[in-house]
Amino acid sequence: MLEGRTTTVELLTGPTSPNDTVERFGITGTDLGILWENGGAGGTDQVHMALGDTMGDCSVDGDEWRSNILFRSSDRDLADGMRVDDAPMEGPGMAASILPRTDQPGETTVIPTAGVAVGTTQYLRYMSVEAWGAPGEWTTNYSALARSTDNGDTWIPVGGTARTGTGNRALVPAELAPAHSHHVAGQMSAFLKHDGHVYEYLTPSGRNGSAILARVPEAQIEDMDAYRYWDGTGWVTEQNEAEVVLDGRVSELSVTWSPRLGRFIALYTDEKNDVVMRQAPSPEGDWSGKDTLLSFEHLPTLYGAFAHPWSPAIEANGDDLYFTLSTWDAYNVFLMKTDLRELPARSLPDPRMRGADTWTPDSPDPADTGETVLVDRIPIPEA
Repeated sequence: MLEGRTTTVELLTGPTSPNDTVERFGITGTDLGILWENGGAGGTDQVHMALGDTMGDCSVDGDEWRSNILFRSSDRDLADGMRVDDAPMEGPGMAASILPRTDQPGETTVIPTAGVAVGTTQYLRYMSVEAWGAPGEWTTNYSALARSTDNGDTWIPVGGTARTGTGNRALVPAELAPAHSHHVAGQMSAFLKHDGHVYEYLTPSGRNGSAILARVPEAQIEDMDAYRYWDGTGWVTEQNEAEVVLDGRVSELSVTWSPRLGRFIALYTDEKNDVVMRQAPSPEGDWSGKDTLLSFEHLPTLYGAFAHPWSPAIEANGDDLYFTLSTWDAYNVFLMKTDLRELPARSLPDPRMRGADTWTPDSPDPADTGETVLVDRIPIPEA
């Protein structure tokens, strides 16, 4: 439990969650919580939340392990938490894996990394994980797009969208073959919709790489040849000419526009294992220094930071930014809130003006300054 500029709103999944995910969906442990608006699919405005490896009853053989789950929510009042409406189901009390793993040798699991709606069609970027390595490290066979035209109930991999990684390229399934390209730097993604384009921030597998940027007209999201890559001065066709836009270690990234700040914001876990936020006047940058939203000193097992699109600071001019967060020890998803009024003001560099640079420096860790305080640790009971 935290107090200060970043606070814990609630536990979204697992035992004791108000969403009752154990009884309703057979979920005792899960992670990620990648969020995007569904574009009114099915006649209802909802936010979709994609989850990673998910466990149910750990006393049975196989732990009721599913590689990924999708939740849907129409809850706009986030101050008291986020209620889950429903999920695609495989049976009573058991949420379905929307992109099942193949269980072939060389594929450990299939994990979503980004989601976006184009019109009312949903798209997921996902990665085929070859193997988990040391903490924060894993290798991937490929990443690819999947499409849903029924508000996330069923998903179909989109042929020709696979980017192969360092794993076994032969594991690209027939429905995706042939792979579009070999792109080790493009195994994990974050989507941003802006001015008729879908922007895709790309990082390597694991938590050790920087982010590059591609974009594509919304209507051509399935055409990998239509993607253009930012080379530092313009948009080019060659993916290998892409320049880093978010430097340092960038993992579990989300990017959105904030009317409150009048800038784009990026949330991710950095090389210190802090959850940080950066700002930019355009999707390609230049990006500001980092403001730490959550410190490793308070939560050494944290990862992931996915902005909720219905946050007051994203939907309008409000002060509150809500985002999902996972921790290894709880192995569940939390809803967090940061009051943007408590962050230091940043001004874009202006060569005509003299004075201190407020744009590029990283701000102090709130665990050191006392702006965020850890007040208690409450264990999650076993299901």
